[in-house]
Amino acid sequence: MGKPNQLHFHTKQWYPLPEVEPRDLSGKTVVLIGANVGLGLEAAKHFARMQPTKLIIACRSIQKCEDTVEEIRTATGFSKITGYTVDLSVFSSVVEFAENLEREQERLDILVYSAAVATQIYNRTGDGYEQSMQVNDLSCMLLSILLLPCMMETAKTSAMTAPRPRLVVVSSGAHFLVTPSQDVLSSENVLEKYSDLDYCSQPGVMTIRYHLTKLLNVFFVRELAERLSGSPIIACTVNPGYCKTMLSRNVRVSGLAALRWWLYATLFARTAEMGSRTIVWAAVSESHREKALHGHFLSDMEVREESDFAVSKEGFAMQKKLWDEMIQVFSQVSPRFKEIVDRYFSSPQE
Repeated sequence: MGKPNQLHFHTKQWYPLPEVEPRDLSGKTVVLIGANVGLGLEAAKHFARMQPTKLIIACRSIQKCEDTVEEIRTATGFSKITGYTVDLSVFSSVVEFAENLEREQERLDILVYSAAVATQIYNRTGDGYEQSMQVNDLSCMLLSILLLPCMMETAKTSAMTAPRPRLVVVSSGAHFLVTPSQDVLSSENVLEKYSDLDYCSQPGVMTIRYHLTKLLNVFFVRELAERLSGSPIIACTVNPGYCKTMLSRNVRVSGLAALRWWLYATLFARTAEMGSRTIVWAAVSESHREKALHGHFLSDMEVREESDFAVSKEGFAMQKKLWDEMIQVFSQVSPRFKEIVDRYFSSPQE
C-alpha cells in the first residue's frame, strides 16, 4: 500500500467511524495501559459499558488512578475498576507492575497498550534510553512479554468458541512518514544509536522521534506474532487516526507554526472518542476471523499494509535486529523475561 496520499488521509479523517458495537465481556479481564487521558480514557469507558468482570487501568501515580477510576464510574456507572501505578520510563517499575498484576489477577483477556509521549526535547531515562523510545516502545515490549504467561493461561480456560486473548498496541499512521537513515541501519546497536545524545542532537532527529516510535511498535508486534505462530494469542497494532488529545502537550511551537497546528487540528482532527473506537474494535471485534488480524496493522477498522520501508527488505532486517537487541536488554532487566522467551517463542521463519 505504501504511504497514503494526502487526499486519502484527509478524506478518512472527515469520514465518521462506525459506533462501537456492544460486546458481552462478562467473565473477561481487560487491562489498559495509559487510561487516564485521551484515547486510553475513552477506550476504557467503552470497555466499561461492556461489563467486564474486571477493568484494570494503569497510570503513573495513585492520584491519576483514583481520578481516572472515578471519571469512568461517573460516565458509565461501572464500578469493577482497579487502578495500578506504573512508571513506564523506569524498567523496574514495569517489572513490578507485571509481577503484581499476575500475582493478584486470575486472568488477562485483553491487554491494550495506549501509553505514549511525543516530544522534540531529548531526555535520557535512568535506564539509559531516550524517554519517548522507552515509554512508547521498550516498556511496551517488556510488559507485553512479562504478561504473556497470564494470557496463555487465560486461553486455556476460555471456551473454544470465545475470542482468544488479544494484545492491542496503539501505533499511528505517522510511521509512514519516517525512513531510518543509513547510518542507523548500519550501526552496531540500533537502540543505543537512537538514544545517543550526539545523534539525537542532529537537526531533524527528534522532530520525527514520535513517528519513529510508532514504526517500532509495528516492528515489535509483527515479530512477536511471527514468533508466537500457532499460539492462542492475537496481537495487532492499530492506527486511531489524527485525534484531539493531550499527546502533543510537550511539543513546543509558536507563531505561525502554532497557528498552522491549531488550524490543522480544527479542520481534520478526530475526537478522542472517535479514535478510541478503532482501539476497541481491534480488541473485541472480528472474532470470526481473528487470525486475519494477527500481526497486522489496522486502520479505520480494516487490515492495512504498513509503510514502504516497513515492508521492505531493510525494514524486516531492522525489525529482527531490534528484536534481538531488546531480548538482550530485557534478559538483564528481568531473569523471568528470558525464561518466558525460551518457553514460548519459536524461532522466526526464514
